[in-house]
Amino acid sequence: MEKSFWKNRWLLIYLLILDAALYFLLWVAAYQIRYWCNPLFSKSINEITCYLKAAPGIIIIWLFATAYHGHYTHKEKVSSLNQASKIFLAAFGGLFGTLAMAHFVYKNLELGRAVILISTGLNFLYLYISRTTLRATKSRLIAAGIGLKRCLIVGAGTCGGKVMEHIVAHPEIGFNLVGFVDDDQNKKEISRIPVLGSLPELPSIIRTYNIEEVFLAIPSLPRDKQMNLIVKCEETGADFKIVSDIFGVITNQVKIDVIDDIPVIMLKQGGLSPTHAFIKRCVDLVISILMLLPALIIWPLIVILIRLDSKGPAIFKQERLGKDGKLFLMYKFRTMFIDTPPYKEAPNAPEDPRITRMGRFLRKYSLDEIPQLLNVLVGDMSMVGPRPEMPFIVEKYEEWQRRRLSVKPGITGLWQIVGRKKLPLYQNLEYDFYYIRNQSILLDLTILWKTIPAVLFGKGAF
Repeated sequence: MEKSFWKNRWLLIYLLILDAALYFLLWVAAYQIRYWCNPLFSKSINEITCYLKAAPGIIIIWLFATAYHGHYTHKEKVSSLNQASKIFLAAFGGLFGTLAMAHFVYKNLELGRAVILISTGLNFLYLYISRTTLRATKSRLIAAGIGLKRCLIVGAGTCGGKVMEHIVAHPEIGFNLVGFVDDDQNKKEISRIPVLGSLPELPSIIRTYNIEEVFLAIPSLPRDKQMNLIVKCEETGADFKIVSDIFGVITNQVKIDVIDDIPVIMLKQGGLSPTHAFIKRCVDLVISILMLLPALIIWPLIVILIRLDSKGPAIFKQERLGKDGKLFLMYKFRTMFIDTPPYKEAPNAPEDPRITRMGRFLRKYSLDEIPQLLNVLVGDMSMVGPRPEMPFIVEKYEEWQRRRLSVKPGITGLWQIVGRKKLPLYQNLEYDFYYIRNQSILLDLTILWKTIPAVLFGKGAF
């Protein structure tokens, strides 16, 4: 399979080695600059051996910050402004990490703050020069037809035609259009670009022609069929871009591109790296513990009010399906009458007769979900993810909908902050599907932040 310029693993190894070497040299250079400036400071700098001992840890911090902010991944159409922003974020992350390491890990070495600040400035300049050079090199290679991403357009209609026209007219964006896929057997080619087969043949066509990017350009195709088609092609490794507006209004973390006047929503392959998964678990533990501490103060009061309002236990326990279909016991404060059948679909209106008076208040402000912090603490749930579903509902899922079970369920999620329970079920699932394929620590933190006003004002909850 033809490898694109930025996906070549040898280039990645070269960049990592180059960055590590330069970060080390610039760390030593920062020390030397501070050494030359000794007369300007009231205190002399300590021996260079202290800084050499700290160098491995400092280099790891900077490599992590560089990787975290996307300097080892391919992003087409990266503007110089966007690139400078990413470099600034990496430099800020490197500075913050170095200061933290100097204070907590290398405290006995007494690393000078001036050296840390000087090295940050030098590293920023290095990143800007090296990434600008690489970006210019990539542009020249693409102009020469080297390193193009092989792409395919699903849909040979008006929408697909517009996508084709833009790709052909703008080779600088780095796509090599291999062909179309369309169910109309009368269409053999569009503007000399061949129609390679029909929609059922899409997975085999992607493999046969080594396709890296697929533009799904059939806005009239029903939602379920679009999602099922993407799921069927997951094993091919191709990324999908939906030329459609099926997701409506989404948070500002959604990756939306534009081809002429057509919105294009990026759906990545999904999944967190082991590093990001570890960070997500740490974030879950920290937040759940911090939230549980004040929650324990109001917990007894809520229990008393529930028991006074209606008969039955204050805590509701129910089996739900978690990651990979694993059953676990989910906890909530009880909001419905004790004789309510436990495995029925959740209320879809605040006037539902199954809900108690206290239950309406708890559900409006999501206080009923406080006990789920225990589920997060033990690892059955996450702070952010799809809602944990009842087994009998999952049995009715289509193939693409079962992708909800590939991640841990969460207390909050993308659809909760966009419209909460006002959204229809099928649209909730689409937001979960988007989250699974685009999950990141930054998206999680954004969802958590936007959950606060949604909960405080009881937006769309019942």
